[in-house]
Amino acid sequence: MAILDGGDSPRRQVKEFRPDIQALRGLAVLLVVLYHAELPLASAGYLGVDIFFVISGFLITRLISQGIEAGRFSFRQFYYRRAKRLLPASYVVIALTVLAAPYFVTELELEQLKAQALGAVTFTTNLVLWQQSGYFDGDADNKVLLHFWSLAIEEQYYLVLPTLLFFVPRQAWVATTAGVLLTSMTLCFYLAPQDPSAAFYLLPTRAWELSLGSLGALLPVYVTYSRPLSLARLPALLILLTIPLYPSGSFHPGLDALLVCTATLVVILGGQRGASLLGQDPITATIVWLGDISYSLYLVHWPVIVFTRAAWIGEAPSYAMTIAIVLSLALSWLLYTFVESPFHKGFAHDPQRVVAGLIAASLMIVATPIAIGRATATGTDYQHLRRANYGIDRSCSHKAYKFEGVTKDCRTTLAPKVLIWGDSYAMAWASALIRPLGKVGLEQATMSACDPLIGMARFPKQADERYNRAYAEGCLDFHLRVLDYIRHNEDLEVVIAAARFQTILSSGNLMLVKEKDGYAAREVTPELVAHGLARLVMSVRAAGKKVVVLAPPPANGMNIGTCLERRAKNRITFDAPKDCSISLESLKAYRAETWALLERVSELADVEVVDTQDFLCDEVSCKTEIDGKPLYRDAGHLSYVGAALIGDRSRLASDILQKAR
Repeated sequence: MAILDGGDSPRRQVKEFRPDIQALRGLAVLLVVLYHAELPLASAGYLGVDIFFVISGFLITRLISQGIEAGRFSFRQFYYRRAKRLLPASYVVIALTVLAAPYFVTELELEQLKAQALGAVTFTTNLVLWQQSGYFDGDADNKVLLHFWSLAIEEQYYLVLPTLLFFVPRQAWVATTAGVLLTSMTLCFYLAPQDPSAAFYLLPTRAWELSLGSLGALLPVYVTYSRPLSLARLPALLILLTIPLYPSGSFHPGLDALLVCTATLVVILGGQRGASLLGQDPITATIVWLGDISYSLYLVHWPVIVFTRAAWIGEAPSYAMTIAIVLSLALSWLLYTFVESPFHKGFAHDPQRVVAGLIAASLMIVATPIAIGRATATGTDYQHLRRANYGIDRSCSHKAYKFEGVTKDCRTTLAPKVLIWGDSYAMAWASALIRPLGKVGLEQATMSACDPLIGMARFPKQADERYNRAYAEGCLDFHLRVLDYIRHNEDLEVVIAAARFQTILSSGNLMLVKEKDGYAAREVTPELVAHGLARLVMSVRAAGKKVVVLAPPPANGMNIGTCLERRAKNRITFDAPKDCSISLESLKAYRAETWALLERVSELADVEVVDTQDFLCDEVSCKTEIDGKPLYRDAGHLSYVGAALIGDRSRLASDILQKAR
């Protein structure tokens, strides 16, 4: 992008073309693509978006402020140029994505695409995804227009920025922008541990990154052209190359985003003075070229990756992801060459025709997913069959620090004798036990991604927008509250501890352990986890209750619910058995660590482990549907109908009551 010359303004004397900024763009989009392809080279490649925010804030603020200072700024022209610059390429991608989606995505994902398409053309995708975000609300990896959230935040920022600069006195620009930056950053750092989705998706908590770029564009020349800034470029570049590879693991946006954004601004401002850091080697030239096509590549790569992943029920092989990246590069070059660049450089000269065309295209884009959804509808409502299984009631999916005892909505009788305690897998098991337990009664104390352990809880080493260290602290609190409830519940006789018991063993997690003087993060080991679960068992017994551990249902990593739906709807599918069954061999390989963990817990706490393998599996494979009805909603959670079938036809309830001790 060319940066306009600022004439006589000392703050605006900049080069018309900044190859270093193009290189930053190239680095940013490369990080994002590698991260989305789940390649090991960029474990925190999502920080590429933060780099984009700073660059965008800097460039657009400089453009607006130049126009205002020269007395030639026009709101109409500004938004027309933004539309002409951004919309043609994005509309081509949205249209092609919407047309291709029915061949790849599921009913739920196609339904969500309607809202995403509307969000994309109205620059509200971030709000749509914020509403769709959640443990059960569809896998983010399958939302084909997910990446439009960042474009929405930018455009929302540019609805506010021109008005702010136009009406605020020039001498107050820096102070006002700094105030916006500090307010937004404070809100972000406060909210991110409490409500990660809101902090991630909403403009008020992301505006500080764009404002940082804006502030850099508004600073006086004696600051931006200073020698210290020029000398700081190399350390800043090292930060940009290091943090995405070795992040702190804190919440996001957080410390890593702050470091990367600050480093980006230093590189931009330092590049206004002195020699360029860029060499003439092929690698640098490639990065700059990626910067040239970065917008098109950002638009194209995500749908290609989503469709590639969707075609494989299991994990897409590395060669498939490599092909997806190469295809993304080729399609991006075509989009840049034949759509983005011609429109940007003046391909269309009649504003009225351009605006009319964009409005018509917007209406078609919004209407197409609705029409496709109706045209591809079948007699089986898979969206309903695969809906989130919360167990007895949706309210039984408890939140951190909110559990005050089991409410009436989470009980099947007035005084239940059995309580199921655990994570989202326990929720699904609850729906299997409602009818079989009958008058015995069942109550439910469950929290998503919160394994039933005492004194410890997992959180990922890499930054996670939701299940972070703060969430783990909330999980610890939840279990202490449940244990206290059990101790004071005189009607309760049996407690079922149920969970997936697999994610917790991942080497990608750390264990947050409660100690006398606070919390300590430790590496996860099977023995540590076994002792945490054994401690729960012994604590329940100390409260005078019987206890049993319920193993997760058979699985092998394949998304069984998706497989069954794709098979029924003839979607493009690779690498899945025709009947979507689970081979016994793959089950043993997949569940080996979980079974070893539960066996160790049985030894430590003298507790029985109940499972449904004898009912669901024979000597060759495990069934995933009964009477044509899907047992699973995804890779491991039971569907409502599947859980009910297992509960009604197996000995699950009687085994629990007999084996609890």
